[in-house]
Amino acid sequence: MFETQETGPIIELEKVGIRYGRGPEVLSNIDLSLQRGSFHFLTGKSGAGKTSLLSMMYLWQKPSRGRLSIFGNNVNFANRNSLSLFRRRIGVVFQDFRLLEHVSAFDNVALPLRVSGMSEKEIRKRVNELLKWVEIDRSTSAITSTLSGGEKQRVAIARAVINRPDILLADEPTGNVDNGIATKLMKLFVELNKLGTTVVIATHNENLINEFKYPCICLKNHNLTIVPAGEKIHDMEI
Repeated sequence: MFETQETGPIIELEKVGIRYGRGPEVLSNIDLSLQRGSFHFLTGKSGAGKTSLLSMMYLWQKPSRGRLSIFGNNVNFANRNSLSLFRRRIGVVFQDFRLLEHVSAFDNVALPLRVSGMSEKEIRKRVNELLKWVEIDRSTSAITSTLSGGEKQRVAIARAVINRPDILLADEPTGNVDNGIATKLMKLFVELNKLGTTVVIATHNENLINEFKYPCICLKNHNLTIVPAGEKIHDMEI
C-alpha cells in the first residue's frame, strides 16, 4: 500500500534513463528534485526529451532505469490503482489537447470535478468563473470540435487547473495563443502556484521565460541542468 508523504520533494528522479524499445536513451542519468510549491520552466530543442520527462512525471510511463518518486513514494513498482490515485492529483496540459471533442467546452472542464463528486451547483460556479478568465465564456456550450486551436488550448488549460492540482505539468501551453492571452494564462499558472501547486511548464517562448523569472530545467544532449531564475537561457537551449 502506498501512502502519500507530505514532506520532502514532491517529484524526485535519481539516475533516471528512458528509452523506447531497443533504441538509444532519450534521457540519461537524470537527477532532479522538485520541492513542493516550486515553479520551473522546462526548455530544450525539439527532440531533447521534454515530452518524455513530462510523461514520466505524469506517470504515463515508467523510467527504463533509475528511481522515480512522486509525493514521497517510489512509483517504479506501483500498481495500476496506486498510479491512478496519484494522477488525480496531477493536472496536465498536453500539446494535442486530448479533449472530448463531442461534448461542450463546459463539460470538458467540469469533468474532473464531476469525477470527484462535487455538486453541480458548485461545479457550474467554478467552471463558468474559470472559462470567463480564459476568455471562453461566450463559447461554453459550443461543441469542442467546433472551437479553434487557440480556444481548445484554453479549454485544456482550464480543465487541467480546475481541480487545483498538487502538480501542474504543461507541454507548450501557450503555443496556440497570441502574446496577450499567453501572458494572461501565465498569470493563471502563477496564481495557482501561489496556492501551493507545483508547476512545470515546457516552452520555447523566450519572452515568457524573460518576463516570468523562474528557474529553468534545461535538457541538452540527453542530460539535464538547472538554470537559476533570471539567468540567460541560450538560444541553443530553447
